[in-house]
Amino acid sequence: MIHLDQHTYQAAYAGESIQLLPKEFALFRFLYENAGRSFSRDELLEAVWPLEAPSDRTVDDHIYRVRKKLAKWSHLLHVETIRGQGYKLSRHAKKQQESLLLQDEQFAVDINRILSKYHGLGMGAAMQLLSTHRDILSLPGDAYYDTYLHFIRGDFEWILTTDSINYWQKLSYAVFIHATIQFQHQSSLHYFERLIAQGNMLSREWQYDLRLNVIPLLLEFGMLVKARKELDAIRQNIADLNSPSFTANFLIKEVHLQLQEGQMDAAASTLQECEMLLAQHPIQRERGTFLVVKALFLYRQGSIASARQTLDEGMETTRHTQFIPHLLANLNTTLLYLRMHVRDETYRIKYERQWDQLAIQYRFDELLVKAEQLLGNLL
Repeated sequence: MIHLDQHTYQAAYAGESIQLLPKEFALFRFLYENAGRSFSRDELLEAVWPLEAPSDRTVDDHIYRVRKKLAKWSHLLHVETIRGQGYKLSRHAKKQQESLLLQDEQFAVDINRILSKYHGLGMGAAMQLLSTHRDILSLPGDAYYDTYLHFIRGDFEWILTTDSINYWQKLSYAVFIHATIQFQHQSSLHYFERLIAQGNMLSREWQYDLRLNVIPLLLEFGMLVKARKELDAIRQNIADLNSPSFTANFLIKEVHLQLQEGQMDAAASTLQECEMLLAQHPIQRERGTFLVVKALFLYRQGSIASARQTLDEGMETTRHTQFIPHLLANLNTTLLYLRMHVRDETYRIKYERQWDQLAIQYRFDELLVKAEQLLGNLL
């Protein structure tokens, strides 16, 4: 797999890097992250040049230049012209070389510890970089992280259709996907509650993750008393985990609830507690979400300029971690809040455009159908 650096516009593999221009990089990244799918020129224009008005020829010219620059990696991938449709990037499977390291159990434990550390710090880009170079570094596989890496890079279709993960794990991922990629959350809430009721079939971490993430759905439908009861019920459980990540997420959900309850002083205090925790444990993934909820607090206070600045910082922090589900969740939360509670049309439109781009990139309409079918059949 190829590592993409969105800051330098470079693609890297096995110690080699290729410099791309910004639009070449955006085009290649879109095709690479959606490998195996064909896109029309109009779809590519919408994904890469959403606020511009280039011609179809622009796509063809950029495809030509990308192909030329990536010619040295033709053994890894190629961009096909699909007659009458557009373009598709295809990856070539690379045979795993035999290595004595793959037989070393302690090495596997060490690699899992590294992945766990990156996970705990919210460093999705680092996790993906390790995965990208697995064949070069002779890294062993890990059942949990092999699946989780598909999830964090937004390979949701694989999650929903694969037969390589167990029933309950698939359902747990599916409910998060279902709630994250759309705004009609009545059925999402139903699926969350059905799955939470089957908690004895899930690990305690999955149970607490589900129970934390049902809170925004309860608040969306005005179920403040139920949300408060649910949050208070797991307060000690979260503390017992002694996990900075879970604690930060609990505090973030607490702020959401306090804002809905109108407890502004309490929300300010909880934000301060969360900020202190993240200063001690710099988990960038959670910091991004913290900044988003802080922006909602500032909006409620009427501090529009500060709210905008904090919201932008939160989104950029989340985007930089390369945890796609968290980016989508933060966008979803922001747009719901701007539509329901705050009138800031400029920023609502700004983030709706970003949402629309991601909807095309990850094919939300198709994913929603697959998620509905899976959850409807199994829950």
